[in-house]
Amino acid sequence: MYIDNQDQLSIFDFLDSDDEPREPFSNENNENDLAWFQKKDRNSIPTDFLIDFDSFMNYLNEHPIQLTKKMGYISRKHLPTINELLSIKTVDVTDYSQQEYYPYIHFFYSLALTGKLVEKVTDSTYPHLEITGRWNDYKQLTDTEKYFFLLETFWVDLNWADILNQNTNPIILVIEDIFTKLLDTKQLQLKKSLLARLTYNWNYFFLYLEWFGLWVCETDIENIESANRKTEYYVNSILLTPFAEKIVPILLNDRHPQVWNIPYRRENGEVNPIPGSKLPEGIENLFDDKVIFNEDQSSHDFHKAFTKLFTPKLLQKTLPRNERKFTPGTYTFKIIYTNYSWCKVMLGANHTMADLHKIIIKAFEFDDDHLYSFFMDGKKWSRNSIVAPLDISGNPIATDVKIGAAGLDVGKKFIYLYDYGDEWTFNVTVEQIEEEIAEPMTPSLIERIGSGPEQYFFIEEE
Repeated sequence: MYIDNQDQLSIFDFLDSDDEPREPFSNENNENDLAWFQKKDRNSIPTDFLIDFDSFMNYLNEHPIQLTKKMGYISRKHLPTINELLSIKTVDVTDYSQQEYYPYIHFFYSLALTGKLVEKVTDSTYPHLEITGRWNDYKQLTDTEKYFFLLETFWVDLNWADILNQNTNPIILVIEDIFTKLLDTKQLQLKKSLLARLTYNWNYFFLYLEWFGLWVCETDIENIESANRKTEYYVNSILLTPFAEKIVPILLNDRHPQVWNIPYRRENGEVNPIPGSKLPEGIENLFDDKVIFNEDQSSHDFHKAFTKLFTPKLLQKTLPRNERKFTPGTYTFKIIYTNYSWCKVMLGANHTMADLHKIIIKAFEFDDDHLYSFFMDGKKWSRNSIVAPLDISGNPIATDVKIGAAGLDVGKKFIYLYDYGDEWTFNVTVEQIEEEIAEPMTPSLIERIGSGPEQYFFIEEE
């Protein structure tokens, strides 16, 4: 759904210099969300969200950010300071609260990392964050372009299950129903309704969409207090914003999440999906005729569906996605069993993931008589995997996936698991991709350190 020129939106429209800042976010003290909504005109994109994101990124750019070893999150010593820089503050925290207890900061961190504005660096004495060149490119965008880049990162690239610390992604299956009802009624009562079942595990996802200006939440303090966990969030109702009335129909039709969300498509068996492209055979029947597939895979810019809503100067470009269907060249992988037992192997782009499996078990002197999987998101038993030919999970088969088509970049980390019973687990890193070098004819072992685990061992009887 588009609107004509006289209704075009501007980032500068409806802004009030006397606008009151929002009170700090708290799981314990209920602010009057809907009353606050009445004070703000929600016809335009949320500039406070963009200002806060800039403040967050500027802090990361100006300070050395050490990451926690287990989760790779921002060290807690920085969190209170960052929290004070933002218009939405988390107040029910202590000096020992980790990043996930600051939902606004945690969301910004996920967007920055997924959008490749920052990257994790582990080749030093401690893991830390570094700003990438894309941050400078981002700063050159208009505010409207910034908004749609962040929305694209959330809608297309972010794994919704990961950010909510869940194993599966059921939200993506029901979000269309919720939005469709909202477009019809403008407000939904969720507490003690049938809709509560559809949204029972949405948690802070309610707030993610509020921060993007798509709806406003009325906090359910009763449920939050009864849960007695600071990482849970519930709502009584959600209220659609006027801005969302223009944006949401495009999201549901031209940018349907089950077609555009890359992590979801990977979970459903695609190795290197292109957002918006035609779904593989057998998946299309999930949608009706109103869903628009992007037949031209060379032109799949997320923001282009929204350009008619804005004057041309406000929304013209975004940051490049750097997607390639096939990357030729010679690939060097480092496979680590322990710090004292690892190897490096070299394969060509036209070798398969099954060839990578074979050279790994050869390097560690294993017999090739068990099933295996490559978990491409680094999580054991996730659905984002490439599996052995005899695996019946329905995931992509290793013999069918060429290395050059697996969506690998330098620095990519994933897990190789051999033998579903003993679960021999190896961490794999793409160390080098040399596109200008002729591909090797056969996979080769180029370095080996330490002895591998003993695949079979027996206890001798006296």
